[in-house]
Amino acid sequence: MAEDPKLVKFKIKHINWSLDYNDSGDRISTPIILQDKNGPCPLIALINTLLLTNDLQLNHHTDSIHIQIDQTKSDAILHFKSVLLQHFHQSVSIDLEVLLKHVGDLLLAFTDEQEDITPLLSSLPLLHTGLTVNPNLITGDFNQEDLATKLFTLFDLKFKHGWVINQIENENAEWSEELAITSSNSNNSGGASTDDYSQLVEFFNRLETFDKIQDYLLLDAAHSTQETTIKHNQQLISKWLDLNRTQLTKIGLTKLNIGLNNQEFVIFFRNNHFSTLFKKSNNEFYILITDTSFQSKNSCKIIWQSLNSISGNDDLFFTGDFLPVLDIDQDLRHPEEDVSVDYLLTKQLQEQEDEELAKRMQKTYDKRSQQPQPKKPPPAAKAATKDEKKKKKKTCTIV
Repeated sequence: MAEDPKLVKFKIKHINWSLDYNDSGDRISTPIILQDKNGPCPLIALINTLLLTNDLQLNHHTDSIHIQIDQTKSDAILHFKSVLLQHFHQSVSIDLEVLLKHVGDLLLAFTDEQEDITPLLSSLPLLHTGLTVNPNLITGDFNQEDLATKLFTLFDLKFKHGWVINQIENENAEWSEELAITSSNSNNSGGASTDDYSQLVEFFNRLETFDKIQDYLLLDAAHSTQETTIKHNQQLISKWLDLNRTQLTKIGLTKLNIGLNNQEFVIFFRNNHFSTLFKKSNNEFYILITDTSFQSKNSCKIIWQSLNSISGNDDLFFTGDFLPVLDIDQDLRHPEEDVSVDYLLTKQLQEQEDEELAKRMQKTYDKRSQQPQPKKPPPAAKAATKDEKKKKKKTCTIV
């Protein structure tokens, strides 16, 4: 049964942040929408990215060449900001129905009066119930026909991901070893060919998008004259997807760094989630934290999480001023606070769908635990049947 929009509420968090912690006049105050477990990522990412972008433009428009302020659009966002602040002071939350109404008003402010946006207005509830996206694994962009791409583009927001294949060199050290084992188990006397990766790159260039790659994986090669070739290609594709299932690669980060301006907010897609990504400077990325676990008096000071590496080993939590939180108990805890920091982090970790990311965060921030955590093997890739195709195609659908 679908949720009644009148009964759905979102928590609001009022954050203070700045680009320069040494400059007290640099501080910016922005209300953001928080996400509960399995919450509507696209809606939250859209609203938060709009608000942060506008506040940054108004406070630093002389510092960033790429920023051009449209007064009509900016005023519409400021009005929406005032509505959120009013709800924050009244109940620290806002109804979905009210939220969608104001997003609709914003959409009208961002489009030409003569443009028919009725279909887009009617599709706004999908920002809550789910958006299907089709990542391009070559460019780091998305299919221009995706509803998500159309909506975000209308709001002058970039929509990016870092799940990109490296066309020059293989980033995965496990590639040759894994393929050799797989080939041996399948009685492939030729073993893993040294040209396999080049063949994979060529194949990705031909298919490009995640949907087309999924379609190819679902091909039944049993009765095809190219059965051997198709099965080998499927093996190569499955291996790459398995080795890069966190949906971020080194070349993907490089493309983000090249394609984004300094001091720019974008909507970022990773691990089947939409989030707000900020490029502060060259090779310096931060994800806005929107989990409701980080709302208490203690944890509310944690605003950003860095995005520095594929492994996540170098990723840290940061305050609104982009100062690292190296020890949560020592740096943030107030003696009078009853909230358990351990419980807070445990809850946050449990709500992460990406098991590997959860383990990395726990290792980084649970300083008091000296015993090494057992490493569980990642979930094995599951081959899909024809009957599962419809379900499998929803891998990049947020519901």
